[in-house]
Amino acid sequence: MPANQPNPNPQQKPPAQFPSRFDPDNPAIPAQQAGTSVAHPPAPTHDPLISAYGGNYGPPGSGHRRRRRRWNPYLVGCGVLGLFVISAFLCTGSLITISVWNTFNDLLTERIAKILPETNNVFQTTRIFDRYGGELYQLIEEGRRTKVKLSDINPYVIDATIAVEDDSFYDNPGVDLASIARAGLGYFTGNESGGASTITQQLIRNIAFEYEYRTERSARRKLEEILLALVLTQQKSKDEILEMYLNLIYYGNLAYGIEAASQTYFGKSSRDLTLAEAALLAGLPQSPSTLDPFNPDPAVQDAVLSRRKVVLDLMLSRGKISRTDYDQARVQPLVFADPNVSLKSPHFTLFAQEELKNLLPAINLPAAYMNTGGLSVYTTLDPTAQSLAERVAKAQINTIKAQHNANNAAVIVLKPGTGEILALMGSVDYRDETIDGRVNMAVAPRQPGSAMKPLTYAAAMERGFSAATILWDVETHIDIPGSDRYSPVNYDRQFHGPVRVRDALARSYNIPAVLTLRQIGVDSLLAFAERLGVRSLGRDVSRFGLSLTLGGGELTPLELAQAYAVFANEGQLVNATSILCVINNEGQIIYQYEDGCAGRGNLSDKAITTRATPIPVLDPRIAFVISDILGDNRARSAAMGANSPLRTDGIITSVKTGTTNDYRDNWTVGYTKNVVVGVWVGNADNTPMQGTTGLTGAAPIWNEVMRGIYANDTIRAALQINGGLRSDELIPPGGMSNRQICDLSAVTDPSMACQPGRNEWILETPPMVPGEAGGLTGQGIPQFAPTPSPANGPYLEDLDPGVTKALVRPVDPNLALVMSPGGVPVGGTAYCLVPNEVRAQTPGAQMQVFIKASPFEDQDPYVRLYAASRTLAVLPRIVCSADMLMSSIGVSGISAFITSPMPGETVSGTVYVSGGASWAPGAAAFFKMEIQGPQFPNWTTFAGPFNIPVISGALGDFGSAGLMPGTYQIRVVVVGNDYNLSLIHI
Repeated sequence: MPANQPNPNPQQKPPAQFPSRFDPDNPAIPAQQAGTSVAHPPAPTHDPLISAYGGNYGPPGSGHRRRRRRWNPYLVGCGVLGLFVISAFLCTGSLITISVWNTFNDLLTERIAKILPETNNVFQTTRIFDRYGGELYQLIEEGRRTKVKLSDINPYVIDATIAVEDDSFYDNPGVDLASIARAGLGYFTGNESGGASTITQQLIRNIAFEYEYRTERSARRKLEEILLALVLTQQKSKDEILEMYLNLIYYGNLAYGIEAASQTYFGKSSRDLTLAEAALLAGLPQSPSTLDPFNPDPAVQDAVLSRRKVVLDLMLSRGKISRTDYDQARVQPLVFADPNVSLKSPHFTLFAQEELKNLLPAINLPAAYMNTGGLSVYTTLDPTAQSLAERVAKAQINTIKAQHNANNAAVIVLKPGTGEILALMGSVDYRDETIDGRVNMAVAPRQPGSAMKPLTYAAAMERGFSAATILWDVETHIDIPGSDRYSPVNYDRQFHGPVRVRDALARSYNIPAVLTLRQIGVDSLLAFAERLGVRSLGRDVSRFGLSLTLGGGELTPLELAQAYAVFANEGQLVNATSILCVINNEGQIIYQYEDGCAGRGNLSDKAITTRATPIPVLDPRIAFVISDILGDNRARSAAMGANSPLRTDGIITSVKTGTTNDYRDNWTVGYTKNVVVGVWVGNADNTPMQGTTGLTGAAPIWNEVMRGIYANDTIRAALQINGGLRSDELIPPGGMSNRQICDLSAVTDPSMACQPGRNEWILETPPMVPGEAGGLTGQGIPQFAPTPSPANGPYLEDLDPGVTKALVRPVDPNLALVMSPGGVPVGGTAYCLVPNEVRAQTPGAQMQVFIKASPFEDQDPYVRLYAASRTLAVLPRIVCSADMLMSSIGVSGISAFITSPMPGETVSGTVYVSGGASWAPGAAAFFKMEIQGPQFPNWTTFAGPFNIPVISGALGDFGSAGLMPGTYQIRVVVVGNDYNLSLIHI
């Protein structure tokens, strides 16, 4: 209206202004009051337009007559035509617009429908927990993200986010028209001050656009974002959109979503954030690269706090918080979490991570789920047991480090009934590079030393050995084709003579263990170890020699602990595991072991639920015997001492140590029915320690950890199966007997009877071994039983597995020397085994008790030398020959024997007797020949006396033609200088 014309409606108020986006409380501009008069200048007296159209536009009462308006038909026609064209254009445009929108809307709706499912599949952080839910680690690849429901997010976070990002969120259609107008104007004028995008638009950018397109500044990208935001608002509720936004938006430092941001910056869940913390996080998405709370730069810190103040100001202005809340939040100090990813119990956690990787295919999950699936993985780790192992091991290493150059240790705590790893410490300090702390020595192959011996003896027991079997711990040299002669020695550099398996294992003697492996074969031990879960050794026999039983091969502490768990578990193998439960990002249980998800997640039909599946791999009787030996403190005391660190009064334990050459590795592995504790001490770089053994280096750790476990109710609870602990008492399985065995020290020459010794466990039937169809099956290997008297051959009667009774006759030492393997003089009385069928015709034959000899001929001379030095009676190896039966009882320095005629030979005519009758100078006076039989009831001289010795030749003759038929005996008699009988050979 021209300024000089009056207001046609002086009572109308000007329209009220829209409230400001950031200041809604501003009042509208006040309207003019009703009845206000407005002065108008007078109209001109003559106006051509007025004259032409006859209009009266003057003020009322001007006095001019109103003229009638005349219409120009051409103008009217043109106007009507114009209106028609405009109407047609508008209708057509509207139809086209509606059609285009509907079509485009359908396309956008279809695109949104494809995008939304992907928001459920965005990467999420997989988190690893201990068995009680304590977080150990987060598996991060692209970043951290943990999805949460809107209802689980702190209201402070929601209010702060809406206040700073989109105050009209719950009212707008997904876009802010005013902001769009400002942004559009700026784009075309070159003044791109921009306008804030709504929460919905920001969400669209994150879920619908690739990174390059997302950061592109173009009208096309902005238009697409707006349209998609409008459609998304139609498809989803505001709460759903806000929940997606809070789970997807980036907060910096690899934290995606509010839950990951809360954990990253404050080490807590988003539901536990304070107002001050929530306000800080809500301000970060604007510029996460520059607003970094972890950046120590004061300027950056000021910017972060200034941004937090903006958020708090907006929350206060909108009435979301009170002034008191505001003031308290402004001054609340912020305590940030460690910016480094937490890695508790690092070696165990990384071990569990690797097991998870191998488990995923079995539970039908893709490999990508390892780092991006948002899984919650609950492990077998007991934090109390882990802390105990770490504390004890570190203290021991600190004690012995300087003196013995022992810098590192590994400890494993295993639950034998289920295979659960309750603790796994791979080094005393994961972050100490000087000891290669990041190397997990719990799974690093090392030589186990004598800790390998229980496997050797168990394998031998499957082949007929028993705890009472005799092994000769004497000087031993073994020729190996293509290699140097192998001469094993004991740790104390001494020999201990005949020892039973119990003593050999308990005292950890090396030579008996080598002899045992020599009997059963390296291939048998490798196969046996693999059956008990040891994979590191493999089955290539060419890689190993007899030193394998002394730890000459490399295996891991975890493998050895698992193998010992077979003994603890009565012959059953349960594979070690570190994972109890896996739950997906929807809270669904997808895997659980031994009910490890109890109280967590929702069990679905697709969940894979497993329990411990013991595999019978060893006769439980053998497992019992090995455990009984390893728990025999009396048996080991001779070597280890009665009060060694292996003694655990009040706890029934079985334990074995190991020490390698040059002291590179110390081991102690021991167990009860409920727990296995394995300890390794050494240096990761294989540098030798100095003068420390498994008994002094590793055993103290083992002892304290074992005692600590049994003294702690929390750890004991974790060891329970079906609500309780197993009894640790060693109860012998059926098919065994406890028999008294002979006292070896009493088997001296000559020994006529077994002197009772201790009792020993003996299997009553052959040991069982794994069958082809699974399980254990019997075999035909004979076990110890008293031997019945044979009709033919040497008479042998086993009194126990290492001692036998035999019918023997003394043999000329010189003849015995000739027939002895190696020709080594052994001293003492030599015997030969008398065949049972000629016992009645063998004067001087008698039953005596002997210790069984070595099965190896190359060791036999050293056995007999050792036995002679201690007057021990060793079972003869030689069956009496005719010469031996005809020779006289040996006397030192005198030899007499008959070689012809042969025993049982029929003679006629003149009988020439050949043989020998000799003595050292001054040892005898003469020899003579005598005969006894039907015609000569008493011994009668038929030749001699001769005072000249006969080394080998004719001794005399007699005529048989005049003799009465029958059986006769002849003998050579050597008479001493005192004319007393010195030696007779019949």
